[in-house]
Amino acid sequence: MKKFLAIFLLIIGNQVFSQKKVETTIHVDGVCDMCKKRIERALDVPGIIFAEWDKKTHKLQVVYRPKKISEDRIHQLLNEAGHDTEKSKAPDDRYEALAECCRYRDENNPHKKGH
Repeated sequence: MKKFLAIFLLIIGNQVFSQKKVETTIHVDGVCDMCKKRIERALDVPGIIFAEWDKKTHKLQVVYRPKKISEDRIHQLLNEAGHDTEKSKAPDDRYEALAECCRYRDENNPHKKGH
């Protein structure tokens, strides 16, 4: 019985650790450090292993488990946080709820200049 249990645990443990991971880069609009925190926090969900957004390049590096979360869902979470991605646009009400310094669609935003 102990051998059976040990083999069972070994097989289950191996399957958990061998789950496929996907790494991708997504363009996400944003302006400032507040945006960075919001974007990364939006992806603090099961299935996301790593998410880091670069303010200068607007590139979000994401590592995730496709069995737990889809790339479309990742875009949706970012849109719900108020940020446009290369595939989809945030709803206007979510965008308008952002702080003034985070308004990346506003060409007159002084925080946007220099990007």
